[in-house]
Amino acid sequence: MVSAKKTSFLDSFTHSTVVSKDGTTIGYQSIGKGPSLIVIHGALSTSNDFTKFAQELSDAFTVHVMDRRGRGWSGPQGNDYSIRKECEDVKSVQEATGATYVFGHSYGGLVTLEAARTNTFKKMAVYEPGVSIKLLPTDWDWLPEYENDMNKKDFRGAFASFVRGSGHTPLKRLPKWYAKFILRLVIRGNHWNQIEKLLPENLIEHREVKRLASTFSNYQMIDANVLLISGGKSPDSVHQMIRVLDETISRTQTLTLPNLDHLAPENKYTPVEVAQHVKRYFLS
Repeated sequence: MVSAKKTSFLDSFTHSTVVSKDGTTIGYQSIGKGPSLIVIHGALSTSNDFTKFAQELSDAFTVHVMDRRGRGWSGPQGNDYSIRKECEDVKSVQEATGATYVFGHSYGGLVTLEAARTNTFKKMAVYEPGVSIKLLPTDWDWLPEYENDMNKKDFRGAFASFVRGSGHTPLKRLPKWYAKFILRLVIRGNHWNQIEKLLPENLIEHREVKRLASTFSNYQMIDANVLLISGGKSPDSVHQMIRVLDETISRTQTLTLPNLDHLAPENKYTPVEVAQHVKRYFLS
């Protein structure tokens, strides 16, 4: 069942919902005209963070930006959360929209790759997908630290543990107390409020990233054409992961955008530039 209505915050978008396999409501907002394309956001974001990205694509595609479970218009993650649930959510939206194109960012990129193992897409693009090729247990020392901070309700500490552990910024080289101080100065107001609200979901999702670590050989099953995008400012570990995926998936192209970093597709950063490259690839 699909329901639809205009959103109150941006009249050019239409809001719709579907019911996933386990009964969870999954919301998405749509804009544009043309072949259907699904956008899947990352861990600390919602569909509202990808409206500029969607608008840039909307002259060539009908863009459907999902709220992944636990966010926005969608229902909760649920007690038995797994990446399989996310794949079922994507399938529900795909069946409702007829989408043959999909874009995923960060953890949403991981969901995209996992979903493509069983769902049929014509073309896909992922921007720095949350695929872990790490094999050493010490690479995940930050995860129990994050959990401990959450149990103590030290949400700023939990966020600092995550940012340092994920390794996407130079803060990984700083002491935690200093990273926590800098993040408090830089991320405030509504931006921090959204991050704080999503920290529990982020923790659960990164347990899944750890569980799936080094299982990237499964992506040999993907039949779609895949564009693997990274930002030139991202650390070497990201580019290493992209190289591994390029060697694993049958039909790939790689693209490095020199002046961009991990958060580039989100509204606050450089979504138009990323979307232009995605559009060019999908139309080629």
